[in-house]
Parts: sequence; C-alpha cells; structure tokens
Amino acid sequence: MTPLLWLLVTLADPAAAAVGPAEAAPAQVPDRPRDLYQLHLAVDIPVSLVAGSAGLVRVLFEDQLARKSCPCDPSQVNALDRHAIGNHSAAASIAANVTVYGVMAALPVADLLDVGWSRTWGEDMVVYAETIAVDTALQNAANFIVARPRPRTYAGDPDFLNSGEGYVSFYAGHVSTAFATLSMAAFTIRQRHGERVWPWIVAGLLGASVGVERVASGHHFPTDVATAAVAGTAIGITVPWLHLRRRWPQVTLTAMAGHGLGLGGAF
Repeated sequence: MTPLLWLLVTLADPAAAAVGPAEAAPAQVPDRPRDLYQLHLAVDIPVSLVAGSAGLVRVLFEDQLARKSCPCDPSQVNALDRHAIGNHSAAASIAANVTVYGVMAALPVADLLDVGWSRTWGEDMVVYAETIAVDTALQNAANFIVARPRPRTYAGDPDFLNSGEGYVSFYAGHVSTAFATLSMAAFTIRQRHGERVWPWIVAGLLGASVGVERVASGHHFPTDVATAAVAGTAIGITVPWLHLRRRWPQVTLTAMAGHGLGLGGAF
C-alpha cells in the first residue's frame, strides 16, 4: 500500500494506524444482528387476535362444542396408551401448570435481560405472542375436532365424565405450549448468539417434564403428548422463521499487503 493510500485509510479508520502502511488490518466479521425479526403488523395483529381468540372460545363454549361420548370402554384404547387410565396425581397437575406458566413468564424476562428495553425486544415479543396464539388455535381446533376422552374420563371421574373438559385429550395443550415457546426461544438464541446445543437440550427437558406430568395427572395419553411435542416444536420454529429479516450479503473491498485489493464478505 502506498503511503498516500495508507493515510487515507487511517483517516477513515483510525484503528488502521496501528497496522502501519506495510500491511492492512484483516477484515473483521461483523457481530450477529440483534434485530432478528421483521414485523408486518397488518398481518401479525389480525393473525394474533384471531388465533388467540380460540382460547376465549374454549372458555365460553367448551361444553357446547365438546362431543361427550362416555362412559367408554377402556379396552378400546390402544395398548400404548391404556396404562394412563387410572392416573390421578394432583401434584403432577400442579407441577405441569407451574412449569408451563413459569416458562411463559420467564422467557420474556430473559429476552429483556439479553437485548434490553428496546425495539428489538418489542419485535421479539410480537413474534412470541403470535407463536403462542397460533399454537393455541391449532391445539384447540384439534381438541374439538378429535374429541378424544381423557384418561380420567375413561376411568369414570365424574368431574370429567360430564364436562366438556373431559373430551379434549388430543393433543396435549400444556405440552404443545411448552414446546412452542421453548423452541421459539432456542431458535432465537441460535440466530442471535449462534448457540446450537444447550438451548435445545433445555427445551427438550422442560417440555418432556410437562409431558410426563400431564400423563401422570391423568389428563393425557402418551400419544397426546408425543403429538403435542412435535406440533409445538414445529410452530415454535416456523413462526419466528417466517419473521426473520432477509439480509443481503455484505461485501467489502479491502487493501491487501503489498499491492492490490481484496474482496471480502459476510453472508
């Protein structure tokens, strides 16, 4: 590099002065972007409101929408699920509620500590809310379409036998919500910080614990839980993926040692 060119580079970037005229500083790879998600509020707001209203519909009209079909014969249940009939653990039910609602509350706080009170956090929360809303709509649709009795309904529990709540076993809403929210968090951490392993391990362990608790409480069969885990994970990845900002590759022209220019980029 000629002295004149080195002087111009130094004026543009004082850090280059420490390198000297004989060599140029190596190109630095930019940090991962913190603003990951691109919002389209004209779409995001209606989708979130319509999808989220499924939870309200369930609260108001569950008894009218549910197809009550029991007393039922437990022998009609497949061998894999049959052992769940008779489970009735109040402690497991409480533990599942604490885990799910605790995770739902903790994830926004963890994200706030990561990115601070900023537009980035607001964008994350819109995508987070939309993920929960879409998950809620799909799980409730499946609940009422399939109308599968819960294990405790098969066991003749009067609180479930004569209530709409006793016929929404497939698929497991608590489990789907846990996997959806945790998968969105793991996906976000992967995109923002490059972590590939531990977020998914945490998501799998916490989600699986909710599944075990829901089976032990008598609310769901194992196949309800397995389906919910797959559905929730798919939603937790797809919704944020659809909101990812699409960035053009960054290409830079860099002076090389000696004579000549080098072309570098970040993709």
